[in-house]
Amino acid sequence: MPKPTANTAPPSNTPVESEIKFNLTATNKSSVPGLQFFSVFPPELKSVAPKQQQLVTALVSGPTTQASSPQILTWKGGTGALTLLAFRGTSLQSFQTTPVSLGESVTVSWSQGAFAFARIEGASKDKVAVTFASGTPTDGFIGLTVGPAPILLSIPKSLTPLSLEPDLSPTVTVVFGTPFEFPCPNQSDLSKATSVHFAQGSGCGGLTY
Repeated sequence: MPKPTANTAPPSNTPVESEIKFNLTATNKSSVPGLQFFSVFPPELKSVAPKQQQLVTALVSGPTTQASSPQILTWKGGTGALTLLAFRGTSLQSFQTTPVSLGESVTVSWSQGAFAFARIEGASKDKVAVTFASGTPTDGFIGLTVGPAPILLSIPKSLTPLSLEPDLSPTVTVVFGTPFEFPCPNQSDLSKATSVHFAQGSGCGGLTY
């Protein structure tokens, strides 16, 4: 798949409107030998109905040593950057995606060996509703990309509809050590997870965090 800086911001529980570019800078100044990485995790979904376990993936930096230049990770967040994805098995690189907006209902189906998406207006303005057409494979994952990386859920065996409410606060969690890898992170030599809250600023490209 594809770390920390911040200045005046909305409270952490205030949604980030539209599509916003985030820049995160991280420098390896540890005494840990060898190559180390920064893994950046989005916040969990606020709610999933019916409830099931969430698998939060990470945006991972390139390898760093004490002599490395600072790593700069960028991603798009906010309501204008939400993406729904689906894939079979455990190969996250094989996903199909569609942009999605809060308040939409998305029907996921299986056609010619790939997932397909149909978007219509939904009932809840702060959630994304997901329904599954008959014949949709259940040996995979449905996910919602919120900020730096996707949050994954198993496709329900009964194809039960899902309601997903993302957390759009400009806060991420950063972990230093071995890289997060899906589906088996097997991470070690990890720092304590650090919560990074972005402050709103402006750059040559417009509004940034």
